[in-house]
Amino acid sequence: MCLYDTLKIGSSGVVKFTFNGKSKSTSQFFYNLAQDNEADLLEKLDKVIKDYFVYYSGFQNKDPIKAVEAHSIDFICSNKCVINVSHRVDVIGLLFSKDELKASLEKMGIKYSLKIDLE
Repeated sequence: MCLYDTLKIGSSGVVKFTFNGKSKSTSQFFYNLAQDNEADLLEKLDKVIKDYFVYYSGFQNKDPIKAVEAHSIDFICSNKCVINVSHRVDVIGLLFSKDELKASLEKMGIKYSLKIDLE
């Protein structure tokens, strides 16, 4: 297995989100770093959060959103070693910042009357 300092994010791939440990099949987006600029990535981030919040806002008993994870398996080892497909790497800070994620969560939380209480 590679050490983290030898991994680099693939030029294209999928980011999978979980909210309080749960997700939907649509809680993901595809990225292509050769084509997507920062605004495109933030738009995709907003879309995933909106989709999940629309779904979650319909629940009767809603826990506050305390944990959000964004992972991808689309990483490449610079030493050509094999990476296990179950190895997921956090992309917060790589494709979008923690502050950008928080801003999107807060904006959508207000819009869909969901409490955001990140740990």
